[in-house]
Amino acid sequence: MSDRPFVVGGPHFGRFTRTPEENARALAEARDALTTAVAADPTESGAPDLLDATVDLAEALTVAGHENEAITLAGPAVQLARDAGRTESLGWALLALATAEHYAGLAAESEPHFEEALEVARTGADRELEHYALHHLGRFLVDEGRTDDALEAFTAALAIREQLGEPRAASTRAALEALLRSRR
Repeated sequence: MSDRPFVVGGPHFGRFTRTPEENARALAEARDALTTAVAADPTESGAPDLLDATVDLAEALTVAGHENEAITLAGPAVQLARDAGRTESLGWALLALATAEHYAGLAAESEPHFEEALEVARTGADRELEHYALHHLGRFLVDEGRTDDALEAFTAALAIREQLGEPRAASTRAALEALLRSRR
């Protein structure tokens, strides 16, 4: 697993990637988890959650480069989470949808979903969702040529990641360094 190089002006600034084998394994695991959740009795204690399994599969599809398929799952997941009042699931579904839309070239649709995911995270004090939303928003903003806004997003993501001791702080730090180098 790795991030694509952080190259300002290149395609998909620092996009997370996996090897084909890792993608195949991640997709199989996510599909199996969704199948298990569909078959489970939702009234049983500890039953796998169908909505969360759907969002997890959408995320795996996006990483594997199947953005359009991810959108077809994440869009309804957003609506289901909204209708059910499941705020935490809504935030993650919005982030999955926004990321898939971003990489599918749907900037106009993507940005409001990133912003809403960030709002959900902040309203619910969900620091994990917040740092992910900020980091992915930063990537989107770089790809849109809005590097000043991207610097703000990555700086905020890094502060949270460092505060939480999150290993992904290194990726955010690399993104910031690449942005700063591009300005010299």
